[in-house]
Amino acid sequence: MRLLHRQYDKKVKAYNLLFEIRMEEYLSIAEQILKSNAFQRRRVKSSSTVYSLLKEDLKTGCIIPPIVLALSKNTEGIFDSKLIDNHPEKLKSLIIDHQKNLIILDGLQRTYTIRDLFNSLRSSKDETTLEKISKFPIRIEVYVGIDKLGILYRMLTLNSGQTPMSLRHQIEILYSDYLEDDLDGIKLLLEADDKTPQKEGEYKFKDIIEGFNSYIDRDYLTIDRNDILENIKTLEKLSKENQETDLFKEFLFTYNDLVSELNKKSNNWECGEELDLSGQPFGKNAQKIFTKSQVMTGLGSAIGKLVDFKSINEIKDIDKLLPEITVDNTEDTFNNLIIKLDKIRTVAKKIGNDQRMFFHFLFRELFNKKGEAYLNFSKAIDEAYLTYQSKTQ
Repeated sequence: MRLLHRQYDKKVKAYNLLFEIRMEEYLSIAEQILKSNAFQRRRVKSSSTVYSLLKEDLKTGCIIPPIVLALSKNTEGIFDSKLIDNHPEKLKSLIIDHQKNLIILDGLQRTYTIRDLFNSLRSSKDETTLEKISKFPIRIEVYVGIDKLGILYRMLTLNSGQTPMSLRHQIEILYSDYLEDDLDGIKLLLEADDKTPQKEGEYKFKDIIEGFNSYIDRDYLTIDRNDILENIKTLEKLSKENQETDLFKEFLFTYNDLVSELNKKSNNWECGEELDLSGQPFGKNAQKIFTKSQVMTGLGSAIGKLVDFKSINEIKDIDKLLPEITVDNTEDTFNNLIIKLDKIRTVAKKIGNDQRMFFHFLFRELFNKKGEAYLNFSKAIDEAYLTYQSKTQ
């Protein structure tokens, strides 16, 4: 490994170090990253032809764009500007010693391709080609002393990768500290896990994040790349203004309590085959319904609007209201919910967005103390559907 250049990035307040490294040496480091970092275990299944071509090109000495890594500011003892400025010869050992703490910002699929190539050559016992490519130099950039917001910002602005990391995966990394916290038994499933929630208290991490973002933005629609750049600024502001509370946890716990309450009041309801639906039901039971992102974003945006309208003061106020929710007739109410969602599916141009809109109005009606459906889940469904129709027809 040889240091070619070092420069301070004023935007993310971190050093960028450009190294030249033998492909075999990089693969050794990359194996540690893939083994240690839960966010980087999943690979893209598509574009296999592109990466097959790249694998063949690497054998001929093809030059690939630099792979970009980050060494977090939170890594103990890592942020030492004097070392970077005055002892550049020690930077190699700095990277090697902390390789388990590295994150791949750009170049994950290229990394998998390099690993595939080495495995293929070892299996075929092509020692000649293996020796040649092992010594072939590639370039890596390493951001040293960068915080999580800086990591996400750089992910969003890097475009050199052939297959960029998914938007939701990037957001997970921004909020990843919550995975280390005690969440009162709630289990958050990562995109890399590729699992579906099965039990009460299990949610996809990305869906909860989208729900929380809907609370921040007061908007039930999902976020896009530009929204995240604005979200970074919002989170920086929230971190300064909310030193004594954690809004993300408040949203998560409130949503979990709501799901628990509605599951209980569903009285083990299950969608029967007697309903005349256009396709599969939105959810076959209450648990399946309330683990979907459309419900989470609907609740998030609804709570945000209720706070703005001063119907409630904060997220935690919803928790106090949950035991008072009534359901007129369990079977009829949940069947009605499924029928209304099915009708939305048959007329919506963008089904997911229309479903989010419906749940937004459902929860606004349910928790608006000035409304006729206040704390009555059955009435809130009908009122929400009428409002949905008036907005879309």
